[in-house]
Amino acid sequence: MFWRAAIAVFLLDQLTKLWATASLTLDQSVPVLPPYFYFTLTHNTGIAFGLLEGRGWLTIPLALCVASGLIWYHYRYKPRPAVQLLTGLLLGGALGNFADRIRLGYVVDMFDFVIWPVFNVADVAITCSLVGLMALQFFGAREADPVGATEEPPQ
Repeated sequence: MFWRAAIAVFLLDQLTKLWATASLTLDQSVPVLPPYFYFTLTHNTGIAFGLLEGRGWLTIPLALCVASGLIWYHYRYKPRPAVQLLTGLLLGGALGNFADRIRLGYVVDMFDFVIWPVFNVADVAITCSLVGLMALQFFGAREADPVGATEEPPQ
């Protein structure tokens, strides 16, 4: 489940970014459900929500650490399916934006809900995974099983 989720998110993210780059004009909005939702192609050189404009390169080592940690965690602890799905979404999203930063020097964003910064599929996957992991931790994890592992790690 972990790898399938990561690969699916990565591919969907990259395909939507290719579509947006080929179909939209930079910084021009195309109404989808006006006045609520538009396609707006932007290039984010910052970090989340456009913060630290021009310093997005700071996320490159962070993305590598997150990806390495998620892969290590997956193989070390063999988490239950819900955690595999959520960590797979996180890995796919992190790698999707990482690929943009390495290849282009910025992240391609295209979903514009007007009251929120423009975002992409990777951002949705990262946000959903973090919310889901927090929900599992606060509401779904048993005291004896705080990380959702299905078996004890090897000694």
